[in-house]
Amino acid sequence: MRERDIPLVEISLAVRFLRQRNWLNPEDLDQLLSRVSERSGLAGFVSEIRTASLLEAGKIQSLVTRVHNQLRRIHADLPESRVIDGKFGRIAMSAGWLAAEDLEMALLEQSRLRRQGLRFRLGEILFKMELLTRQQVETVLEKQGQRVKTCSSCQKLESFSTDFCDCGRLLQSGPLLCPMTGDFELI
Repeated sequence: MRERDIPLVEISLAVRFLRQRNWLNPEDLDQLLSRVSERSGLAGFVSEIRTASLLEAGKIQSLVTRVHNQLRRIHADLPESRVIDGKFGRIAMSAGWLAAEDLEMALLEQSRLRRQGLRFRLGEILFKMELLTRQQVETVLEKQGQRVKTCSSCQKLESFSTDFCDCGRLLQSGPLLCPMTGDFELI
């Protein structure tokens, strides 16, 4: 991770933590983000929270500790420990299709888009940034159990790479649970 990206990553981690805990309502969080400079980092973000009296001191300390712990993991030597996105990125990296730096870049792009109110899945972003092919995205989704084929006869679910059901019938593509949307512009 480049040093100039650290303040933005700190804010992104803090926002993720606040959303997970539901400590701020979405309106307060949006107002907070509109007042904070991307370059002010966690210190500026926490300062704005204190100024607006949005959280009690214990919760602020918990937030700061959580962000610092996540940053330590990001800066660890092993690429696997630097991944903060969850399973999709780890699967793509373990397959050798994605470098840790590319994943971090895609996660930052995903965070930036979310701040603009645009929700795109990581696979969609990696595909649009031409870091993964559509087939690679579908393979990762299959490994996550989100891409399956179904038997029209016995309704059994099988892995996406399987062609025939145990009953001998041809399997059909099941619903894509993590849909790839149509074209979109990365701003």
